[in-house]
Amino acid sequence: MPGNISSKNPYSDSVFENPFIRTLLASVLMAVFLVDMGLGLYGFFFTKSTPLPESAALLIFAIVFIAGLVFYEKHGAGPVVSLLGGAVAGFGFSFVFVFLVGGFQFALKGGISEIGLEQVTSSIAASMIISVIMLKIISYRFHDFVY
Repeated sequence: MPGNISSKNPYSDSVFENPFIRTLLASVLMAVFLVDMGLGLYGFFFTKSTPLPESAALLIFAIVFIAGLVFYEKHGAGPVVSLLGGAVAGFGFSFVFVFLVGGFQFALKGGISEIGLEQVTSSIAASMIISVIMLKIISYRFHDFVY
């Protein structure tokens, strides 16, 4: 009897259980993330304008700052460490989010053709190598980490 689309063959592993596919998928996603941030930084310095309004970036910072502050307080950090941890988390997430949006906008406005497809492809390849190295260092350092 043929199975339905949700049936699982007990003799076949899932595609995502294959370590090669998992590592390749993780490295490609990290590489696209890194290159998109790089395009956002390039677009920021090229156009001298922010991709998001300052009020949106400040709102993102405030939300992540409060979440980080509460997270660190909940895990037993003192008030000063909680404030500093929340500020670092808010700044870091705001930075990443703004430049991810900037990279996406830069690519949609034809920035990739301006830079050159070969340059972007080389950047993705180099970022894939760097991301695999980062994943292996993290998985070696934290034995329980599974990606």
